[in-house]
Formats: sequence, structure tokens, C-alpha cells
Amino acid sequence: MAGTWEIRGLFGNEYAMEQAIEELKKQGGLELVVIDRRNVSVRLARRDRGSEDMVKRTFEIHHGFTEHEGPLGEFDRQRREEREKKERKEEEKRRRAKG
Repeated sequence: MAGTWEIRGLFGNEYAMEQAIEELKKQGGLELVVIDRRNVSVRLARRDRGSEDMVKRTFEIHHGFTEHEGPLGEFDRQRREEREKKERKEEEKRRRAKG
């Protein structure tokens, strides 16, 4: 799946997300993955500006927004790095408080 492009969307409620998914299913050529109750991942086989704009516009129409856009797995990696950095900072803070 190298080269797969991912656009993650976040919605205010489940109904809005369901409406956006139904609209995107009509387009075809997109892999839709529901992450949780308000998040969806749309995966494109390759980066295509027209498809990207269509997905983003569909999110906006259904009261959602694009949370992340990039290569598949990049968002998870960034979140993991942020969490690890925060944990290191907290650990350093605890060490200073003890010593």
C-alpha cells in the first residue's frame, strides 16, 4: 500500500459523518474506514488533487473538517511522537520533584 494517501475527517456528530460517508460512497474509488463515532479515514490509491478537493468539500458540506491529510500512517506516527514527548516531559518533571 505504498503511496496510499489518507484524509482524516472529524465530525460533530454521528449523523453528519454517516451522511458524508453515504455521499462519498456514491463517488467510488475511495476506501472509507470508520475510526470511531466521529472520525473517518478516506484513503486514495494515489494523490489526486481533484479527489482530495471533493473529499474535503464533502466534509465541509456535512459540517465536518479535515483533521489530517498525508501519507497513510503519518498521522498515527505524529500522534505517537507527541505522546512520547509529553511522557518524557512529565517523567523529567517527576524526577525533579523527587530529587
